[in-house]
Amino acid sequence: MVDALSIPVPFDDGISRHARVFSGERLDTLAYQGKAAVWARLNQNAFIENWHSEAALLKLEQAWLPLGVGHRVENQTYLSSPQHGYIDYARDELDQLQDEKTKRWAERALSVAEPWFSLLGLDRALSVNAWAVSTHLYPQWSLDKVSLLTDTLVTTFDDRPLWMRTLNEVSDGKLMSNLIENGWQLWPSRQVYLFDPKNASNWANRRNNQIDQKLLRTTPLQLVLPHEFSLDDAPAMAQLYAMLYLDKHSRWNAHYNAAYFVQAIQQQWLDFYGFRDESGRLIAFIGVFADKRTMTTPMLGYDTNLPQNMGLYRLLMGKVMALALERNLYLNLGAGSASFKKMRGGQPILEWHAFYGRHLPTWQFSAMRLTGWLMGKTVPSFLVKQGV
Repeated sequence: MVDALSIPVPFDDGISRHARVFSGERLDTLAYQGKAAVWARLNQNAFIENWHSEAALLKLEQAWLPLGVGHRVENQTYLSSPQHGYIDYARDELDQLQDEKTKRWAERALSVAEPWFSLLGLDRALSVNAWAVSTHLYPQWSLDKVSLLTDTLVTTFDDRPLWMRTLNEVSDGKLMSNLIENGWQLWPSRQVYLFDPKNASNWANRRNNQIDQKLLRTTPLQLVLPHEFSLDDAPAMAQLYAMLYLDKHSRWNAHYNAAYFVQAIQQQWLDFYGFRDESGRLIAFIGVFADKRTMTTPMLGYDTNLPQNMGLYRLLMGKVMALALERNLYLNLGAGSASFKKMRGGQPILEWHAFYGRHLPTWQFSAMRLTGWLMGKTVPSFLVKQGV
């Protein structure tokens, strides 16, 4: 019996006629105390050490969304820097390419693109729905709501590009169409793996998933549910996350420290699941970020020094897949570990970022349009062919 999942919902739909932006000292005057307001009031750089955006808050009708006001700062995470995401993080991912010739070509292409991306000034972009996790989730805004949002943000941030991260056609197809209709551009980002609840029987019956579920039932490790995490777990969570995301993968990932996990547990920004060993030590955890349609797993960590045959990654993935089945939700497992996700029924789908720049100087807007066009012609086929 899979336990019930209490999902923190990052937004809710409402009916009103207004959109307003609150930033800086104005945040302190708000009576609103929801998750978005708490996130915006905090000093994010104090607990995400390479996050350098300032926080603001958007009220779009009755939905409250955090905004990230970007700055050009060296060595910041790709979550707050399109420059580091498209160039530096991509450079770290080149090791996944099997063909040496393709790898050399990609490295040269990134070297050519780097000064061009710097010229575009995208690190000053205004990020919409900026929860500082790897996959953002969006309401299915109508054409009129997208127009209202765009006009409001352009009026308030008239010298910055607008930016929405991590859109895909399955979860956000209608929103993507409405953004294009309102003058936004879509730039390809990465290939992610999605589990569709309509095909639940397919992935539930796959041999690899059945093996994972058996491991969940038989493991001697103690399962930790969201309400069983305590603030004392925060230092271990930060260490386990760093072992996997920073030490093993890329320094351009967000550097969440223990203070972040304290806040995340207290404010229930994510639901955490994990496993303890016989001594009670936390040795693996995963964070679930979800709305009413889609579940994502933007962060996890485990003790990479422990034997691989303990199956810590398989346990974490098996747990969230069981939860997604029970809740009948799309499961977006993000990028990476392609063969692992494919063998369990994950369908590759392209992820996109949306940018808006019609209000910017003509040269900057024209350069953004050219960049988006060139990327649209070249990047999707490369990602599909390479499976990254």
